[in-house]
Amino acid sequence: MSDLTGDSSPGLGSTGDRDGDHPLASVRRVPALPVNAGPRGSEAQTANTNLTNSKFVEHELIGKGGSGQVVRVFDKNILRNVAIKVLAPECLDAGREVDRFVAEGRITGQLEHPNIVPVYEFGSQDNGRPYLAMKLVDGETLETVLARVGDARLESDALADFLHIFVKVCEAVAFAHSRGVIHRDLKPSNIMISDFGQVYVVDWGVARLTVATGGGPQVRLGPDTLPAAAAVDLAGGLVGTPCYMAPEQLRREETLDARTDVFGLGGTLYQILTGTAPLTPETMRALYMRREPPPIAPPERVVPGDRMPPELARIAMRALSFDPADRHPTVLDLKRDIESFQRGAWHMPRVTMPAGTVIVKEGDAGDVAYVIEAGRCVAYRLEGAGQENVLRNMGPGEVFGETAVFSEKPRTASVKAVTDVVLVAVTRDVLSRAVGLNSWMGAFVRALAERFREADEKLRVLGREPPPGSANVRST
Repeated sequence: MSDLTGDSSPGLGSTGDRDGDHPLASVRRVPALPVNAGPRGSEAQTANTNLTNSKFVEHELIGKGGSGQVVRVFDKNILRNVAIKVLAPECLDAGREVDRFVAEGRITGQLEHPNIVPVYEFGSQDNGRPYLAMKLVDGETLETVLARVGDARLESDALADFLHIFVKVCEAVAFAHSRGVIHRDLKPSNIMISDFGQVYVVDWGVARLTVATGGGPQVRLGPDTLPAAAAVDLAGGLVGTPCYMAPEQLRREETLDARTDVFGLGGTLYQILTGTAPLTPETMRALYMRREPPPIAPPERVVPGDRMPPELARIAMRALSFDPADRHPTVLDLKRDIESFQRGAWHMPRVTMPAGTVIVKEGDAGDVAYVIEAGRCVAYRLEGAGQENVLRNMGPGEVFGETAVFSEKPRTASVKAVTDVVLVAVTRDVLSRAVGLNSWMGAFVRALAERFREADEKLRVLGREPPPGSANVRST
């Protein structure tokens, strides 16, 4: 949670309203849910929660905030370790905090989904203190994993794993929306990855009820469900984490909907791509004060070089649009965008070239191939006194230059744009990831490329050009 600095570290902090000079100083911070991330053994903290329910044997404290604590306990009835969340003693007389705790238990308990931490029990201890018993997740937060992986997060295998996690998070949030629940505090530190790969969206402590959108049963808190949920918030107050907050949250607007969570998911994707949270202190301050904010830095500007997949950067920036109307309308739309990228899977930028541009030149090294998306091109060789001998006319969907990329030999023909063209550029690195050029499949493809080139050269020596459209004229 951050206020002044925009720091996105997963540390736990005060959950109560605070006094401070900055307008964001009173943002509510909530403790993480059942995370098995704390120290054990001699380094473990003593819980000191005064747990009085006789069915639980209290072990160590694994999470702490100003309004609550999360404790590892042993359930003597079922003979398993679980996580117990209890209110801090000083909050027991704070009606709003008790109401929020009750709302969290009832909301989470009704969201039965593989990627939402299950609630086992909600009740009161022998001393009347409420508690929430949940699955104990052995693992790490996405925040911790991203910090550990560092710059390697954009390597192909790591990025594929992170996108797999992100899709599961989208599925959990979309399910919650179908039941009329928005999370309002989506960020990497509220995403748990278990030791065996399960993914959980945790900490629904500031969730709000809206109207169910997916045809499923509406989550309920009591007879007056929706008013009761809204009443938990202080008028004009903030809940959530500022550096991931949608502008409408920072402006304390009441009209929050699924697109508010789309922004939080966009911030999570942004951190996967850049290693940082999306909103700077300047941007947060401007939004809070309802002034024109500085724009979010595009991921490709944050990460130097050409490692940033442009399509993923586009998806993240759309989800992070300041105007909700410009974001993905639903989390499922965001999920589909990511899945579309996964099916394509590679960094393939588009380039636009005007008519008459020589795109590849005979004799040059082949380091990139092209797919024509729009417009027309012609492949040719220069003969005699510079006369162009046309080999092939090409239109949308056709490919040129690929055999030279595979074989790493000079191009055997030139290609120029007949009209203005839009091309998809496919580099050798992209092709390596696509077919595994260092594998047996890569050896097979390279051999085919060499055979085409050899046949092409033999035809040229014999003074015969291959017929238009034949495979070997594509060895440009």
